[in-house]
Amino acid sequence: MSNQPIPPNLNEETTHAIISDGELFDALQALEEHFQQFLSFSKYAPDLTYFVSRYDLIDVIIQVHKREAYDRFFHRMEMSERKRVALYAFWILKFKPFKITDVRFLDDDSENVNETFAIYLICAILFYANKLQKTAVEKSGFYQNMLYAFRYRSFSVDSMILFVEAISTDTFEREYNGIV
Repeated sequence: MSNQPIPPNLNEETTHAIISDGELFDALQALEEHFQQFLSFSKYAPDLTYFVSRYDLIDVIIQVHKREAYDRFFHRMEMSERKRVALYAFWILKFKPFKITDVRFLDDDSENVNETFAIYLICAILFYANKLQKTAVEKSGFYQNMLYAFRYRSFSVDSMILFVEAISTDTFEREYNGIV
């Protein structure tokens, strides 16, 4: 090996562009709107009090943005919606930015608000993209198994991506002679 310095132009494009304030604000607003929609579909009262850590949501958005930059730089590919929603779900499960503070709903279910929201986010995006049928989620125990896994199991970021990719395939919809 030679001890010659690395030419200065070799690493010019190795840094990613930091997310702009506008993009960050738009993503933050979109996540908060999704959370509002989630609450409107859930068992909670319309006048529910809750806390959202915007710092944690910003961290979620930045982590997803960094992964997008990584994929673009090292793999020369754009991120799919399935991968993006998997990353958002993963980081929401890690940072847990949402908390129910309403005393009427302080039970075990309210402690699972981040896990339930992650499931909602995954299913909503996949339903919208026509990559998941409602019957798949209604399969016996699927929702409860997802909730349990998200609450008590450890997922790597890549396993979460593979999970979302797997449930958005035709294979997931199929019945296998009563096995599933």
